[in-house]
Amino acid sequence: MTLKGILFGACACCLTLLVSAASTPHRASADGLTVGDVLPKMKSLDVGGRRSLTEAPRQHYTLLHLWAAYDAESRAENVVWDQYFSARPSTQISYRALSLDTDSAVYHRTIALDQVDVLAQSCAPEGQRSELISSLGLQQGLHTYLVDAQGVVRAVDPTPQELTKYIK
Repeated sequence: MTLKGILFGACACCLTLLVSAASTPHRASADGLTVGDVLPKMKSLDVGGRRSLTEAPRQHYTLLHLWAAYDAESRAENVVWDQYFSARPSTQISYRALSLDTDSAVYHRTIALDQVDVLAQSCAPEGQRSELISSLGLQQGLHTYLVDAQGVVRAVDPTPQELTKYIK
């Protein structure tokens, strides 16, 4: 076998691997949802007699922020988003926050300490937390999703500045 034959075989093998990898997209479930994904049904937001996110009459967009008291970054973002929507009421984007805390007492104490709007907050019911983390791919961290009226994710972890392009 010549050097030319070996190089040709190696190139053909690499090209085959590249083509097969490009044709079968694979995203680890731990990465979370991405733009274009459809939000799974969110029955856990039916807390306190409110309807779920996917069944409620909705504005054009909903910002769904997933947070927990044990995750300092997501907890701080919850306060930022609450203040943002309190200062700028929007008819086009509604704000919903879902706590993934395992203890409801921790959830209630945290929202009292953070002084956030209780009406925009929900806590995942016991027993559904791990299912939500799995279905939303949150094993590696919590996210904020901007979702349109059809449940399609339009932005992942947007900033307040990025939301302005969705407000007419």
